[in-house]
Amino acid sequence: MIANLLVILLLERGQSASLLEQGLVALQRGQLTIARQDLEQASQTDPQNPYIWTSLAEVYLRLQLPKQASNAAESAEKTGAKNPLVWHALAMFYSKSGRPRPAAEWEQRFAESAKADRNALGRAASLYLDAGEPQRAVTLAQQAIAVSSSAENEDLLGRALIAVGQAPEGEKHLASAWGQSKTDPQIDFDFAQALLRHEDFARAAEVIDSGLAAHPQDPQLMLALGVARYGQRRFDEALTAFLKVIRVDPAIEQPYTFIGRMLEQAGPHLTEIAKAYEGWAAREPENAKAQLLLAKVLLVQDHHSERAEPLLRHSIALDKNDWEAHYELGVLLEERRNYPGALAELVRSIELNPKSPMPHYHAARIYDRVGQPERAKTERELHQRLTAPSTP
Repeated sequence: MIANLLVILLLERGQSASLLEQGLVALQRGQLTIARQDLEQASQTDPQNPYIWTSLAEVYLRLQLPKQASNAAESAEKTGAKNPLVWHALAMFYSKSGRPRPAAEWEQRFAESAKADRNALGRAASLYLDAGEPQRAVTLAQQAIAVSSSAENEDLLGRALIAVGQAPEGEKHLASAWGQSKTDPQIDFDFAQALLRHEDFARAAEVIDSGLAAHPQDPQLMLALGVARYGQRRFDEALTAFLKVIRVDPAIEQPYTFIGRMLEQAGPHLTEIAKAYEGWAAREPENAKAQLLLAKVLLVQDHHSERAEPLLRHSIALDKNDWEAHYELGVLLEERRNYPGALAELVRSIELNPKSPMPHYHAARIYDRVGQPERAKTERELHQRLTAPSTP
């Protein structure tokens, strides 16, 4: 957009145009303070120039001045009410400021104008999808395909159709997109995600492998491969994929959560897992899940770990409504023969998640130990009911 405005300014010389040109060059170079000075001066010289206001809105946004950014955008709307290029600039501004609904509306107006490029309809559809309006996204994505039947537009329509509840039709378009572009990591991921949703793990893994062949360091695809292997119960391969995600981008939380479900299968990976969780918990000391999962890893390494109990209590202090943290602490206290403390934690775990069978099992054991056989019987029956095979 900055480049387009610089071209326009070659035709519009004058003091305000010169200041706008200087401001745009500074903005392009990331010199935000200089850009702000030039553009604010230009706005005083020529307050009816919408390009000045759209440029100022972006400068204020980058300077984290949301009120000034919104005011500048409103001025651009008023002064550029009939200018399609301003509509597009406003769409980009609202998109960057996290407001996809007005961004979508302005981009749709631009897409329906004579100034629109061939990708405008697709951008508008994508923005409507981000705004939670998938039906409008479907309509615009269908129009986009009529203009250009690209892999990107097929992918967009597929995601929009799934969002409105037409999953089979949506998956056809995702498959078509993948057929046209098997090495696009986002298209690979979108199609694989649809396959994972209805548990076609083998097919999903095939799609992901094609993407990873071209993009071996893509964390999104690695994560999806881990999920596919987890669904296939190929735990060693799943652990390998999740650990690779952590090595590439340790800030992504999902691999830690999945690994936490497979600790009993960790085997030779346990040392690397423990190191990864130590780093996660140290980076995010206020993350309850990080403290909980580090405690679980430590207990797998050593059932008598002295660090586990403080970590579990810290996790509960951060999130008192996590049933699993109460359960893990209850089991640990039971092992240490602190039966009143263990029972209190297990009862709380059951209150938070009555459908999990294991808290009932451990509660039954403790009720037996403390001489409450009727309560033990009740908990044992609940455990048996929850673990019994379901019947048609």
